[in-house]
Amino acid sequence: MIEIKPNNTYQKEFCRNLETCLYKQLKKSIENKKVLSPNKKEIVSNLSDNDIKCLKYLKRNIKKIVGGDLETLQAVINEVTNEISKKYKKNDSKPKIYQAVKHIFVDRGYEAKISTTSDTSIAYKLVENLGIKTCPYCNRSYISFVNEKKSNEDKDEKSNKKTRPQLDHFYPKAIYPFLACSFYNLIPSCSACNHMKSDDDSYKDEKDGNLVHPYNIKDGDFTFSYTLNDLKITEIFDTNKKDINFEYEESIGISLNTNYSQNNEYFQLQEIYQNHKDIVIELILKEINYPKSYIDELIKNGFGTEEEIYRFIFSNYLKTDDLHKRPLSKLTRDIVEELGILEKIKLLIKEK
Repeated sequence: MIEIKPNNTYQKEFCRNLETCLYKQLKKSIENKKVLSPNKKEIVSNLSDNDIKCLKYLKRNIKKIVGGDLETLQAVINEVTNEISKKYKKNDSKPKIYQAVKHIFVDRGYEAKISTTSDTSIAYKLVENLGIKTCPYCNRSYISFVNEKKSNEDKDEKSNKKTRPQLDHFYPKAIYPFLACSFYNLIPSCSACNHMKSDDDSYKDEKDGNLVHPYNIKDGDFTFSYTLNDLKITEIFDTNKKDINFEYEESIGISLNTNYSQNNEYFQLQEIYQNHKDIVIELILKEINYPKSYIDELIKNGFGTEEEIYRFIFSNYLKTDDLHKRPLSKLTRDIVEELGILEKIKLLIKEK
């Protein structure tokens, strides 16, 4: 539900690192009509003319596959044969072309070049250069990045500390193995979201208009609101809000409003966010109890912008481009807007 901003400068480096490797693998497989492992073990042999035709298409379009935008990737999916773009069950006998493409793009590409834990791993550079700090699918979890390299003098390998978020393939590599190394198909995410999304056919859901890719998300695509779930708290809201306290937390509900039903379905957002009613009741209590004089005092002490006051009071970010920096920032901002607190702050700043 949080938009990812592309890093066009790093994208060029990412593509250079992968295009040559994949191109060479495809070229060898086409020439030999078989796919070999690094130690020359035969993975797939006797590729048919149709199989070779498919590999030639992938080789010819390798730049588009690795670095193409989402529209380009969707066009590639439409062009590639059904034998590759198919969801197979674990025990299914997969055709040779699927095995060949999987070995080239997943085993030799993603696993060997991107996901590896070596110092040359592309995954760490990708996460670092995208700079996103919370999971774009849920905005609930930090996605930490550490790549602490040991000094030349330090011989202890344990001192080389690394951690990074998982990389989700928005278009699953189990169904679309030829997109396993595509820049726009690699989404840094928390382990919970990556696990929940699994191998659902996201391309089909996206094509049907029920799922939106993190690079295509707009600010209004997902909006949180609160509901009052019992008569007692509703009556207090209508008569004397000052009587509301923390005990009413379970009387609050959280609604996620969106046209993208599959984002909600994949990641169970509506259900999971019910665990954050405590945040909503805190915001409601701040709206009720924060005196105008306190905000006036903040303005006098140098908090001159809406954003500065918001961040001080609510310990979160206001601008859309900053929402990725802290968990639950989208929920916080939407509820604060619904309560009318932002409008009050704007008016007080104008008065000064």
